[in-house]
Amino acid sequence: MAKFLFRLARWCYTHSKRVIAVWLLLLVGVGAAALTFQKGFNDIFEISDMPSTKATELLMEKFPGTENPAAAAGVNVVFEAPEGQRLDQPEYMQAMDQTVESIRDNVPDLGDDLQLNNPVTMNEQLRDQLTKQLTDQGLPAETAEADAENLRTFSEDGRYGIASFEYDVYLPADVSDEDRQAVNDAIQISRDAGLEVEVGGAGFGDPIAVEPISEVVGLIVALIILFIMFRSLLTSSFPLITAVVGVGLGALMTVGATAFMPLNSMTPTLGIMLGLAVGIDYALFIMARFRDELREGRDRLDAIGLAVGTAGSAVVFAGLTVIIALVGMRLANIPFLSYMGYAAAATVLISVLVALTFLPAILGLAGERVFKSDANSALSHSAEQAEDADTGAMAVPPQPQRDSWGTKWVKLVQRAPGISFAIVVAILVSLTLPVMDLQLSLPSDKTSVVDSTQRKSAEMTEEGFGPGRNAPILVVVNADDVQPDSPALETLVSAQGEGDRTQAAQRASFLYTVERMGANVDVRHAQLVGQSEDGSAAQILVTPEWGPTDERTVQLIHALRAQQAEIESETGVEMGITGLTPIQQDVTDSLAKAMPIYLALVVGLALVLLMMVFRSLAVPLIAASGFLLSVGAAFGVTVLVWQEGLWGLWDSPGPLISFMPIFLIGVTFGLAMDYQVFIVSRMRERFVQQRNRLRNGGEWNSKDSLVEDSVIGGFGLGARVVTVAALIMIGVFASFVFQPLPFIQIFGFALGAGVLFDAFFIRMTVVPALMILMGRFTWYMPKWLDKLLLTVDVEGAALEKAFESGELGSKKP
Repeated sequence: MAKFLFRLARWCYTHSKRVIAVWLLLLVGVGAAALTFQKGFNDIFEISDMPSTKATELLMEKFPGTENPAAAAGVNVVFEAPEGQRLDQPEYMQAMDQTVESIRDNVPDLGDDLQLNNPVTMNEQLRDQLTKQLTDQGLPAETAEADAENLRTFSEDGRYGIASFEYDVYLPADVSDEDRQAVNDAIQISRDAGLEVEVGGAGFGDPIAVEPISEVVGLIVALIILFIMFRSLLTSSFPLITAVVGVGLGALMTVGATAFMPLNSMTPTLGIMLGLAVGIDYALFIMARFRDELREGRDRLDAIGLAVGTAGSAVVFAGLTVIIALVGMRLANIPFLSYMGYAAAATVLISVLVALTFLPAILGLAGERVFKSDANSALSHSAEQAEDADTGAMAVPPQPQRDSWGTKWVKLVQRAPGISFAIVVAILVSLTLPVMDLQLSLPSDKTSVVDSTQRKSAEMTEEGFGPGRNAPILVVVNADDVQPDSPALETLVSAQGEGDRTQAAQRASFLYTVERMGANVDVRHAQLVGQSEDGSAAQILVTPEWGPTDERTVQLIHALRAQQAEIESETGVEMGITGLTPIQQDVTDSLAKAMPIYLALVVGLALVLLMMVFRSLAVPLIAASGFLLSVGAAFGVTVLVWQEGLWGLWDSPGPLISFMPIFLIGVTFGLAMDYQVFIVSRMRERFVQQRNRLRNGGEWNSKDSLVEDSVIGGFGLGARVVTVAALIMIGVFASFVFQPLPFIQIFGFALGAGVLFDAFFIRMTVVPALMILMGRFTWYMPKWLDKLLLTVDVEGAALEKAFESGELGSKKP
């Protein structure tokens, strides 16, 4: 592959205008097609074969026309009177009437508005209507009044009220800015009258989009770091240009993919974050090698060929590991997560292709303006050597070069490898401990930023009507196959007197379910809220005592599911539990179950791939165990800051988004393998060279000193570029902390922390320390396993050999 990349790079370098034109035309063409045929993103986190999904299907089957709870675009307008006052005061009643009327008149996509009314007036109507309806159905007046009380829209203390409606859209993501603005204009009427008014609900969530500030900040940080390394603004801009092209193309392809498959709104966001980081880093690795080759006296055409053939081979391997890790998310069997992995993997693939072709092309277009001083210095040195050889003059002995900071650091580790290893492990393990308290959930009003209208509306609802009002649970009962002779139903069936026993058993099964589920300690109230036209099915609303993010609500959902199985066994009915909170909890549970499987996949993959590359048992084990330490520490710090609100660094602490752990594992794994390859491949290259020297008559005190020399020498060659790459990646990820949406901020922080711990704690300290401690065992590989594994030449040794022999490297590609 290295030889192919050598020739490809030389061709792209000499045909730069053609290559650049092809990429730009591709960018424009994909963009036009994507924007023409795209169908938009959605915010549904539903998984097939989940209990709540089956319950939703049952609900829609037995109650035709009922909307999928996961796709409902409901909105809650919550009013709060000033302390010591009530909403039913005349001035506030008038303001709320005007707000409601404004919503009805001005919201373009207004849908179901049965509960869109002045909450005080609505509460009276609802109480009278519901009490009469339930008593007419034979329920005791006390039960009917309790049911009406649970659905009240005007709080008992008179300070809070709720008006609800739904947008007439297919998905919450289809709610337009005009729809939101009409509601904001309407609630301002009541705010001007002195009321606190906030809006929440799935239909009023903030659109999921990446604000340009993150990309701008990330690119500026990267440009500064690259300028420090390359000392040229033009040269420093090239990795950024390639990254923008790759990310732009990947994002547009993701948008276009919505024409063929349902993609979550978060899908392009994660692809942009990852693509921007790896796009810069991959170009950096190749450019750094290009400069090294120029310093060796190569002409530019050979230098770009060797850079892409060697560093480019490592880029291909590194990109492949990231892609495999992202595509491997398919093992979780969660469609929306699989699509996110595919989209991010496609962006990484494009970034690799851009680095291998577009980068040589723009370097060819720039010509001698890039790394001019490095090339001139090499030519001058070569000319001096040639002149000395012609005149027979004695060459001046080269002056010893000072150790780079990387060499100084690894020598410091060499002095006390055991202590270095112990200190780092102790730090990372201590940072991992908070993971024991990890809580996961999907985005909701309750997890929004504290000063957002969504979070405030949830808190006002909680204050006026109890926490459980934000976490309704819907139970569907299908009594087509009810057992009329069920002992559990006998008392309720007999109480209905003579008549059709099957119909009596159906009604009894509904009441029995309400009674059983309402008896749970964490259930505030359970009530019948609807029956099918033929009387064979019912909807039961279960209102928890606690909110959607409370662990007790999670435990209640699991308890209700266990109780569901008992009721089905006792009565013969078919049941299901759905609603937004159970649906989100099912997704969270599925993700939590998939995480260990996925972690085992990526660790196993790391072991196999690294054994193929480095022909060693110890190096892959060190890399994999180090990855576990770094990702654990990243989890722990994220929990401390974003879930626990450490030192007030984050003012909206709460559960982390459910798919953050599995995505963090995949991305951190891929990046960890990048750094492992780029540092340890230099060590391996040094080890092989010095081992061959030893075989040809050189002397060493011991084989362990040979290992230490390879670690120190290889680390000194690779540490600088990996440091710069890691700093750029941390800067890019950290820039997403400036985004308005918490889940994007958390992702940026967690990925940045993962890179920090893996690059600087693991790859630059633990890896060299353990390699030195293991000595001769570091590069041990059983002969039978060595023959079994494929050989991967990421160092480009075969290419360099062919180049030195004259097989490759002519002036023309």
